[in-house]
Amino acid sequence: MVRTILVFFLFFCSISTTFSQQADHIFKGKILDANTKEQLPGATVRVTELKRAGNARLDGTFSIDKVPAGNYHLQVTYLGYQSLDTVVNISNATTVTLLLQTNTRALNTVDIRTKRNVESEQSAKKSEQLSDNVVNIISAKAIQLSPDITIANVLQRVSGVSLERSSSGDGRYAIIRGMDQRYNYTLINGIKIPSPDNKNRYVPLDIFPADLVERVEVSKTLTPNMEGDAIGGTVNMVMKNAPNRFYVNGSLSTGYNQTLFDRPFQQFSVGAINRKSPYEAHGPDYLAKPEDFTRDNLNYTKKSFTPNAIGNLSIGNRFFNQKLGVMLGGSYQHTYRGYNSIFNPGEYLDKANADGVLYIKHAYVRDYSTEVTRTGLNAKVDYRFNDNNKISLYSFTAILSDAQTRIGRDTLQPAPRTAPGIGQVWYLNRSKFQRQTINSTTLQGEHDLLPARLKLDWSAVYSKATSIIPDLTEYEYDGGFYKDGTKEEPYQHPNILQPYSRAWWKNNDRDYAGYANLAYSNKIAGIPFKATVGGMYRAKHRDNFYQNYNMGVVQDGQALQQWTDIYHFNWTVLNPGGSPAEANNYRADENISAGYAMLKFTVKKLETLIGVRMEHTDQQFDTDVPVTSDAKSGTINYTDVLPSLHFKYMLNNRTNLRLSYFSSISRPGYFELVPYNYKGDEWTERGNPLLKHTTANNFDLRYEFFPRPNEQLLIGAFYKNIQNPIEYGFARTGVQGQLVFQPGNFGDASNFGMELVYEKYIRNFGVRVNYTYTNSSIETSKLKTFNQVFLDPAPLEKRPLQGQSEHIANAALLYKNPKLGLDAQLAWQFTGKRIVLVSPYYGFDYWQRDMHMFDISAEKTIAKHFTVFAKVQNLLNTPYEVYIKGVPDNTVPVPYQKAGSKETLAQKDVYGQNYQLGVRYVL
Repeated sequence: MVRTILVFFLFFCSISTTFSQQADHIFKGKILDANTKEQLPGATVRVTELKRAGNARLDGTFSIDKVPAGNYHLQVTYLGYQSLDTVVNISNATTVTLLLQTNTRALNTVDIRTKRNVESEQSAKKSEQLSDNVVNIISAKAIQLSPDITIANVLQRVSGVSLERSSSGDGRYAIIRGMDQRYNYTLINGIKIPSPDNKNRYVPLDIFPADLVERVEVSKTLTPNMEGDAIGGTVNMVMKNAPNRFYVNGSLSTGYNQTLFDRPFQQFSVGAINRKSPYEAHGPDYLAKPEDFTRDNLNYTKKSFTPNAIGNLSIGNRFFNQKLGVMLGGSYQHTYRGYNSIFNPGEYLDKANADGVLYIKHAYVRDYSTEVTRTGLNAKVDYRFNDNNKISLYSFTAILSDAQTRIGRDTLQPAPRTAPGIGQVWYLNRSKFQRQTINSTTLQGEHDLLPARLKLDWSAVYSKATSIIPDLTEYEYDGGFYKDGTKEEPYQHPNILQPYSRAWWKNNDRDYAGYANLAYSNKIAGIPFKATVGGMYRAKHRDNFYQNYNMGVVQDGQALQQWTDIYHFNWTVLNPGGSPAEANNYRADENISAGYAMLKFTVKKLETLIGVRMEHTDQQFDTDVPVTSDAKSGTINYTDVLPSLHFKYMLNNRTNLRLSYFSSISRPGYFELVPYNYKGDEWTERGNPLLKHTTANNFDLRYEFFPRPNEQLLIGAFYKNIQNPIEYGFARTGVQGQLVFQPGNFGDASNFGMELVYEKYIRNFGVRVNYTYTNSSIETSKLKTFNQVFLDPAPLEKRPLQGQSEHIANAALLYKNPKLGLDAQLAWQFTGKRIVLVSPYYGFDYWQRDMHMFDISAEKTIAKHFTVFAKVQNLLNTPYEVYIKGVPDNTVPVPYQKAGSKETLAQKDVYGQNYQLGVRYVL
């Protein structure tokens, strides 16, 4: 009986399907750009008689179900394109290709065409295909749909790029192809910008909001017209340009950090901070008194409701018959974060009749609360005098303010600690406020001196970056539960105040720069060529200010002062004159002059670019240390000749094969050359006036296939031979047992690897995958003892370059349904283990564990110009973990270690998830 019913049901379904197929059809097709044949996902096709419509999917295809056979009028529309009205006959299995033309307007003698949507992913892929060098491009559209709100986090989606993260877990610096951030530089609209970092010349990328850019370009090879101080690569942020019609793009959103659902936010009064030290406020002869130092900024209050607020707006248009273009943009992000950290720094312990061993002395637990305000402003005005002359003025400003509270506890591992829960405890609370700014203003001109033959472009640039860290303060009081001989059993000791310090940091980095390029195009024997010569000059000045005051605790009679709160203890200023003679007070100048010549020509399918660049570096620095000190001032000069050769063989109009060679350099930071001496968070830091600049020879091979305008397959390999790489490590000072953390040249190194990028779309689904394998090697001498005596000579240890991960991968599952107006993606980012700190001792380097980060985002159209969106970052609350290979030689077990592990946990930071929900308007 059951079989009979089943057979009847299947027969009925087949008969119904047959009649349905006879009556109705599925109307299929694809919608493309008539000129470029690019897919136009989201384009709308309407069947007028049926009052039904469909939308193109990610791959440009569409389908409309249950259409009776017959002739129909179709209307096809897409933003920036002419509407298409046509008639089609729909019968069994009808499939059509619909081609749309871009809008065109004729204005007197000037023919202005609507530009290809430069913010689209298709435009980004086309730019990669046509570029002279190896480059990866992230479009504004991809950024808008991603889970990321800063440029730094956007970059982690690029093949071969990993991030060095700030203490809050956000990306800060890009590591390209395993090369530390020092080997990269950052540009805005092709112009290099200075850094607000108080120690380094590389730019913190978390200062830039992501919504203001038109695209982000990551160049992995250099051509002669690019500045030569990049061994890893460059990051170029191209800001939005004036459109050909009225343009508005704005959004408002809010969000929350998961950690702050679980505990309150610890806040201090930023307004109470004295922005100037007593030395600055009253002059160099002033002797500071305790009342010159505030207390409100050291008092912490709990805040229970901390929602984030994020807003962006870009608006632009063209005027006066399209001659004048204006684009204005602004972004504001006010976010709260809470995160927790465990820090167990390793130390080296000599042993009798044995090798030295790893020992853990401190076990810190720290709770962080960070309030960040990120502001970005950009403005661009351009004017077209005629077909041959154009001038533009561009200005960009980024401001990052970061107020951080750190509530810490340090449990000392040696005696009087005799068991878990028994020992001395140090309580350390820190208030830190930092404001960083970057401003770059550029005046540019473009001139066709001989139309289609001779072109001149020039730029005049003023840029400035600043950073201020006023009254950086960490105060301390000690107590604990232990036995000290005064009582028979362990007892709770009172919390006793300890000496502490208060420091002011301030630095400015200012650039004046000029660029000029002259290009001549023609043909010889039917071979098209382009010869370009150019040059640049940059005058950079950097000044650094530092004042530190050591605060001593006043004893109450013969007794030590006990802690009650910040308002009820007394201190005295041990150095009332401050620290004006520190090497941290310095001025540095750097003048870079460069010239280049290059020739680009095409023979059949082979495009060749050959050229050479010469850069001369002239550096000087002067410090405020006494005149009798070594390296009070210094001068450094060197000249580099940097050849390059790039081949691009165009197998067909969708496939390239590239082979490249370029020579490049990396200059030391100013702070690294100055003989400063500074006690950092964990180590004593010192400059190195003998530091050499790094040089490298770079080779690159890549296969590129673009099957469709928004799809790609890239397979590449690279090799770098590096001379005098600069890395931070430890050096002996000559004083027995004393080490300092400083930059140094640790011998030559090599770095090679391969990259794979794959992007594919099927109907409404897409997948985006990239993987990078990197292998670098450097061999340096390390300290090692046997029977408490250093081995001589010191043994050599081979290791990867600091910051280089062997494996980096990204994957994103994409979904786009134009009919529903829905976009969604689940993104995975993997960073393999890497060295984050080079130890001076053999076998004791600090390694970051493998990290798997998951993020998710979605966007839904709710009206003609409105969408709602949601983003979740760090979906699985992945911690940042650092370990040292080996087990510590501690009598009492070290806290937070995994039982049976052959590694020692040195650091673990837990950030929590970050949620964002908002609405966007686009016109």
